[in-house]
Parts: sequence; structure tokens; C-alpha cells
Amino acid sequence: MRFQSRTLFFCCLLFAVSSFSVVLTRGGEGGIEGEKTGEEKIMKEEKQKIKISNKFKNPVAIRAGEPLVIVKDVAKSYGKEELFCDARMRVMPRERIAIVGANGIGKSTLLKIIIGQEEADEGAREIHKGARVGYLPQETHWKSLEKTIEEEIYSANAKMSVMIARKEDYEAREATGELPEEEVADYCRFLEEFKAADGYRYQGMIERLLLDFGFARDSWRRKIISLSGGERTKLALAKVILANPNLIVLDEPTNHLDIETCEWLENFLIGRNIAILCVSHDRYFLDRVCGNTYELTKNGIERYQCCYSDYVIERQARRAALEKKYHIQQKYLKEQQEYIDRFRYKATKAAGVQSRIKQLAKIEKIELPKEQAKDIKIKLDSGTRLCRRVLKLDGIAIGCEDNILFSLDGNLEVEWGDKVGIIGANGMGKSTLLKSILGRTKTLKGKISVSDRVRIGYYAQAHEEMDPSKILLEEVASKTDESEERVRSVLGAMLFAPFEMEKKKIGDLSGGERARAALAELILRKVNFLLLDEPTNHLDLPSKEVIAKVFKEYKGTILLVSHDRYILNEICTHIWDVKNGKLTGYLGNYDDYKYHLAH
Repeated sequence: MRFQSRTLFFCCLLFAVSSFSVVLTRGGEGGIEGEKTGEEKIMKEEKQKIKISNKFKNPVAIRAGEPLVIVKDVAKSYGKEELFCDARMRVMPRERIAIVGANGIGKSTLLKIIIGQEEADEGAREIHKGARVGYLPQETHWKSLEKTIEEEIYSANAKMSVMIARKEDYEAREATGELPEEEVADYCRFLEEFKAADGYRYQGMIERLLLDFGFARDSWRRKIISLSGGERTKLALAKVILANPNLIVLDEPTNHLDIETCEWLENFLIGRNIAILCVSHDRYFLDRVCGNTYELTKNGIERYQCCYSDYVIERQARRAALEKKYHIQQKYLKEQQEYIDRFRYKATKAAGVQSRIKQLAKIEKIELPKEQAKDIKIKLDSGTRLCRRVLKLDGIAIGCEDNILFSLDGNLEVEWGDKVGIIGANGMGKSTLLKSILGRTKTLKGKISVSDRVRIGYYAQAHEEMDPSKILLEEVASKTDESEERVRSVLGAMLFAPFEMEKKKIGDLSGGERARAALAELILRKVNFLLLDEPTNHLDLPSKEVIAKVFKEYKGTILLVSHDRYILNEICTHIWDVKNGKLTGYLGNYDDYKYHLAH
């Protein structure tokens, strides 16, 4: 009893002195709030917002006008294939840049060169001494999948991780009365060191990050191996943000994230006073986060001082202007060359001919871009309208008996021509709903009615409907009664070369190629009711825009599970939201849905 009283006395004395100093410091800024101590006030603020202390910041200052990164004439090849050359760019403090370009052009490779993970074949890159670079790769590689969420997030700062572990050890032994009397003074001194190192704020910041990324307190002991792809991405993002970078390099940051987390990430990045370099296939994300768009081509980087949507318009205008100048120049060159050829051997015209030859030699020839991306050219045929009501959900519940994912109060109907987007967090049962409509999974209650006059086409997120051992042409032909000539025509329209149709197995296709092959199957089947589970995953931005146009012009009915807000905005006439265990329907596209929630 005597020992516990002395421990309490020492700690209370230290706490009182520390609290007094904090209150004095903060009082000068805005006074004292109520009768709260300094430590309580700090913890309260930490719960309200994420604020990284100056003690975690690099002391090297960056003067106004100094770039964080300079890329000089960088070139990169793999074997005999040159990805790009003459790449030049600067990243200024607080500048937000989207790196775009054709698939396979080397966007991710350029990011790795910038952060120093890969070497350029030619050229150089310079990083400011004051730059603190955080990097999120497409696929995160973990040192150990057996670590818990809590252990992994604390490993971002090794020194602080050791201090927190030591503090928790002291606390545990004190709580059980196992802390020796001779260690009390050391414990008190350590608490002062911990506070001076901003340990309490650091702990609060970690808690807030984990909670904001959707990790409830009771999940912090879960091992990484048990996390889904989306949860692993969230954890990796939290570690990047925790390092307090002034430049974040993001390679497909929204992969595996649900819409709610995407929007949180966007708002967080928008509110941070940092530079961002980002490669993404999420048009909505790029428009919100990045104010500049840099297009990587084989011949370098073309800069656009605008967001992605404006870049698409500006790029078309630049290409049209370039083509116009090219044709004018070609006409001029042809006329001059004809004059030279006609009068080359006439003595009276010799001076004029030589003058024109010299003029032509000085002219800088206009060249059109070599890599003109091919457009997917397809059309979905739904046939004539056969009924009014295509689908009705009546009081259904989705899930299993011990885990109801969501339920519907009342009913929802889908009419011919409706395009319904289904949104919600990962694991909420959206894909299960599609399988229930197909009759592959039973509902826990209620009834699903599908018109017997519709022909359903199903696009599976993982493409499990496709046989990985089959050749591409064989697989697609097996799903339709159409002739081989027609199958080849559709696959060609989906940008498959003849040798790919005849030689490549489904299992050897990339994610984007499998997506295009699955869409080819739907086209050939001539369905009028599409059930689509994340159909734009793995597609690049230009392909997504083409697919959005195809779905928008489609006369049939679509039920679409997607996290792609651009697609949800472009094609949907209704939104079904799965949230808090309930399915709710809204009229309009995704922006209309957001407006409804806000008002």
C-alpha cells in the first residue's frame, strides 16, 4: 500500500508539472478551455482532427520556387523495347500532377525512377534534400503477413514503436502491482521523455488514422494475412500518411477501395498542403485531386495545366491543331519539291531552285504522334423491347442465417431500359445480390422476380465464368452460336490481334485483356439484361470512356456493381445504396445521389 502511494505521488507530481507547462503554452495561443489539463486537451484535439507535430518534420527548408523533384531527359527500355525517352518534368511544392498515358508506356516505371527504386537508362533525376517522399505501389509487399494491424502501423516509426512498447510494459506492470519501487523514478522520467517526443500525439494520430480508414478498435489485433485486398491498401496508405511526406507518389491508390474510402482519401489529400504525383485509372479521383495532367509518350512528357477531364478536351484540340498544321506544311513541302524537281536542270531557274532547297532544309518538320491509341469499336444489341418490368425485389434479405448482410424494406422494381448502379462498402453483399438474381444463391427471405422474357448476361468480377485453360478464340466461341468469322470480328473490335486469338490462353491474359474478352462474350450473346460486377476493373482510362459510351447507348437493362464514380455518373439512371444493413433506392446518377444525401 505504501509502495502504491509513493508511485502515485511521483507520477501525479510529474503530471501536474507537465500539465502546467502545456496549459501555459496553449493559453498564450487561445486561453484555457474550462478546467481541462494540458494532456486532456491534447487528447481531445487528437480525436477531432489529424495534426502532425513539427517534431516529425524534416528540418531542411525548401525555399520558394525550388522544385522537390527534377527529371532530366530520362529514357527507359526493357530489352530492345524502348518505353519512353526525353522525359522532362519538375514537381514543385504543393503541385498535384496526374501521370497518364497508354497501358504499357511506363507510367509506373517512371514513378519508380523518381523515387529511386529503378535506374534510368539515360538522363537523371534530382531530389531536394528537404523532400520527404511517401510511396504507395500498386501491390504492397509486406515483410510479414503475421503482423497485426497495430504492429504494422507502429512499425512506420521504429523509435516511437520502441517507446510505445516500453510505455505499455510499464503500464501493464503498474496495473498488476509488479513494478518494483526502484523503477518508479525511471518510469516517471520515461513518461516525461515520451511526452517531450510527442508520443501522446503520435498515438492519438495513429488511432485517428486507423479509425478513419475503417479499422475499428476491436480489429487492430487482426493479422495482415486475414485482411482483404482493400483493407491491405488502406493500411499501406495509413503508413504513408503517418510518415508526414511533403510529396506523395501514388500508383493506382484507389484499387480495391470502396467509394466511401476513396472519397475520404480524396478529401484528406485535398486538405493537405503537399505535392502529389499520381498514376490512376480513376477519372473521378484524378479530377478531384490533381490540378495538372502530364501525358507520358514514347517521345517524352506533354504537359497540360488542367485536370484530367479538361485534359481530354484540350488534348483533342491540340491534336486537331497539330494535324491541321501538318497538312498545311505537307502541302507546302509538296509544292516546293515539285518546283525544285521541275526546274532543277534549267539554268535560268538555278538560283531560285537553290534558294528553295536551302529553305526546305531549314524548315522544322512537323511529325504526328507515332502511338495513336486504337479505339474499342463495339455495340451492344439488346433487340426490341419485350416487357415493361424486368425485375422486382420484394422484402428480401441477403447473406447467411448467422450473418445477414442487408435487407430491403418494401420493394424495388427495375423497368426495361433502366440502368441501376449498386454501391456500398466492400463485403456488404452486392455481388451476392447479383448471384441471387441469377438463382445461384438463395435469399434468406422475400422474393426476387425476373421476367421470363429477358435474356440475362452476367459479367463476373473475377472472370470465374471463363476457362483459364482454353485458347481465347475457343473460349469466346463456346459461349455463342455465332460463326467463327463473327467471333473474330468482335474480338478484333476489342483490340485483340489474330495471333492473340489463336495462341493466348485465358489464364495468360492480363486483367485488362480478360475484361475485354468477357465483354466480347456478352456482345456475341445478344442479351437484353446485363448483370455487371465491376466491369471496368483493369481497364485504362480511354477504354473506360469507350465502355461508358457503349453502356450509355445500350437500349437494354443494366444492373451494375461498381466503385467507379465516373461510370456511375455517365450511365446510371438509378442508384441502389447498401449501407448499415439496408438496401435503399435513389433516382438519378451518382452525383444526384450525393445531392440527395446532402439535402
